[in-house]
Amino acid sequence: MFTKILGPILVASAMITCAHAQTLPVRQQLDTTLFKDGHQIAVGTSIIADEINGKAPFVVSSGTHVGYGTCTKVGDTTSLKSESVFVGRAILISPVVVDATKAKLSVSVQDTEFVGKHEAGPSDCRSEIVDSKGLKVADINVDIADGQTVEVPLGDIHYRLVLKLHDGNL
Repeated sequence: MFTKILGPILVASAMITCAHAQTLPVRQQLDTTLFKDGHQIAVGTSIIADEINGKAPFVVSSGTHVGYGTCTKVGDTTSLKSESVFVGRAILISPVVVDATKAKLSVSVQDTEFVGKHEAGPSDCRSEIVDSKGLKVADINVDIADGQTVEVPLGDIHYRLVLKLHDGNL
């Protein structure tokens, strides 16, 4: 009789213990703040990894595409091609590896402004070149732990990029 009553209680107890032992799904959130000369110029928050969608990049972009033309000459054949380049502010943070305790990120930041265009090349095949100035860095590797705040080195004393990684389930 005692085992008939105790058996279901032990099974229920084991199930409750297993449920508590399981960890919550990975859901990492990244807070991002870009400063220029001590002033905040861009801020955002994004879930960069979760169990349902997997890894997702953080992207913020504000600017315009400036069109230009290129000329290529091979022998007597001339080819003209229309191109464009982005000018403005953009932050792209791609999660490379993310788990419940840390993330490895690839960071690219741009804060440029259009200065003008100039031509280059031989007189019978001139190409336009877009001139811009400002910050443009790509593919900076950043390792960050859950709960940690890091400053990403951008190579320009006027800019600071601050990242904070934390569990998005909280």
